[in-house]
Amino acid sequence: MNKKTDIDIVIRYLEDPDNEQHKQQLNDWIQQDTANLDIFLDMKAMWQGDPLPAASAFDTQNQWLQLNATLETLPSATISAPAATTASRNTRVFQMKARYWWAAAAVLAIGLTWTWLGPGSYKTITTAQNLDSLHLPDGSMVYINAHSTVRYSRTFGKDNRHIKIDKGEAFFDVVKNDALPFTVDAPDVEVEVLGTAFNVKAAKAGVKVFVQSGKVSAAYKSNGSGKKVILTPGQEASLARHGNTIDTRFYKKNNNILAWKTRCLTFDDAPLNEVAAALSDFYNVQVNISNQQLNDKKLLATFPNMPLEEVLDIMRKTLQINITYKDNLVEIY
Repeated sequence: MNKKTDIDIVIRYLEDPDNEQHKQQLNDWIQQDTANLDIFLDMKAMWQGDPLPAASAFDTQNQWLQLNATLETLPSATISAPAATTASRNTRVFQMKARYWWAAAAVLAIGLTWTWLGPGSYKTITTAQNLDSLHLPDGSMVYINAHSTVRYSRTFGKDNRHIKIDKGEAFFDVVKNDALPFTVDAPDVEVEVLGTAFNVKAAKAGVKVFVQSGKVSAAYKSNGSGKKVILTPGQEASLARHGNTIDTRFYKKNNNILAWKTRCLTFDDAPLNEVAAALSDFYNVQVNISNQQLNDKKLLATFPNMPLEEVLDIMRKTLQINITYKDNLVEIY
């Protein structure tokens, strides 16, 4: 069955879920291949506008087996007329199972939205306000920040080690494999490594790549500039969206690029504007410094996963400054 026909079957059911013929067609199609259940649930979630958070440990195959086991244990004595033929009995038993199928599929959809197994060649992980981690088939680890979307090939580790970050931020701890380079595809930028630990942040303004260990190549993909940079530990590259410039800088050991992962903010005589930027990233708030004379003030402090209100209170007392926090806006004056 071609893909257009497959999509038509799902859409017809979603448009008229009470239509028995559409139910039957969809049920027959799902029975043809276990992957079709993933496609249906993906399209159903998008149709209903459901959120797609991530939980990479969800065992899809096990859930499929449990669902089949449930269907097989349904009661078969569903015919009330003693004279019913064997064919009629089988038909009515199948219809009973079909109704249980839709109920079970609806319940299963709730679990599958944690790990989005959509159509195509990629498996997609999306986080909302939570952090998540992903153990890839080659042994590499991915730590995913909140409000991020990461995809990786269904054949990952076999003939490729290709992963995409559509938005947000992720830290990669990559197992070395000289024969199969590890590549990260971000908007307008491609990152390639053999074995290393690095961070990729894809924002509206552009992509930032920070290297914790090893070496990383970051390059523009399709703007024709051919520009690339080789990054070493402690170095970060900033590549503008739809641009052709690459800015690099070195960070000292105590920086907050990976604070979202370690859940700890550390400031070692950091200027106030640097503190404001770190607070904005970590707590997902807007921070404004209305009195520019305060930029000369420096902060020496460590905040291990503390609530923002407590951090701001310590800053008030330590730096002797005024701070207000309301409606996701922090004003420093």
